[in-house]
Amino acid sequence: MKAYIYVAKMRIQTMMAYRMDTWTFMVMQCLIMAAMGFFWRAVYGGTEAAHGVTGDIMVTYTVISQLMSSLYYMGVEDRISDAVKTGSIATDMIKPINLFSLYFAEDIGNIAFNFVFSTVPMFAVALLVFGLPAPASAAHFGLFFVSFILGYAINWVFSAIFAMMAFTAIDLGPVFSIKYHFVNMLSGSVVPLWFFPEWLRNAMYCLPFVYMYQEPLSMYIGKYTPAECLAKLGIQAAWLAGLLVVFAFAQNRATHRVMVQGG
Repeated sequence: MKAYIYVAKMRIQTMMAYRMDTWTFMVMQCLIMAAMGFFWRAVYGGTEAAHGVTGDIMVTYTVISQLMSSLYYMGVEDRISDAVKTGSIATDMIKPINLFSLYFAEDIGNIAFNFVFSTVPMFAVALLVFGLPAPASAAHFGLFFVSFILGYAINWVFSAIFAMMAFTAIDLGPVFSIKYHFVNMLSGSVVPLWFFPEWLRNAMYCLPFVYMYQEPLSMYIGKYTPAECLAKLGIQAAWLAGLLVVFAFAQNRATHRVMVQGG
């Protein structure tokens, strides 16, 4: 555990050396957050509620979604892709430390850094522009926090599985970009799925993406009762367990491929 904590600290120090990227990201996220907030206010106009959600609640949904996005940094994709390209993946795998746990520790370091230098400033901007994006209740906030952790874990494991395509492809840069926008659209990060056609909405609930953003956000704004939230947490845990099984299988195949081909 000390080794992984050290890795996380080293990642924070590395990010400190490139703070301009973080500040640029924060400014862009603030602009997107403000634009989306004003967009939903304009869409709702004089409408009191749509799909059981008022305009003010929709703004809160958007603000919290952007704050989550600032923390949902999946560096594991670039790390795996770069390691395969350079061939360092072969030497990394023989080190006395679990490779993917190393990548996860680095991303935890990214979360800690982004929380201080991105999420907190973005929250301050949202507070000034839209007011306090308060949760429906203290209980809903606690359930949201648990759901956020599960959602991040689902997102990370899915990203790690997806990144293992690098073992069979030359360049996944454009594919990562497509995957990023695909997940954002189908997870309810940009537009909640309750605005989608019913057939598409039902199909999306059969995939894990909705449990990365929309379900945690729905808990935050109080769209579910506490009992329903607990049921959703159970589904999230089941998706995470299933993805971990797939991840273990993909990791075993990737390790075998590296050892056979020599990187």
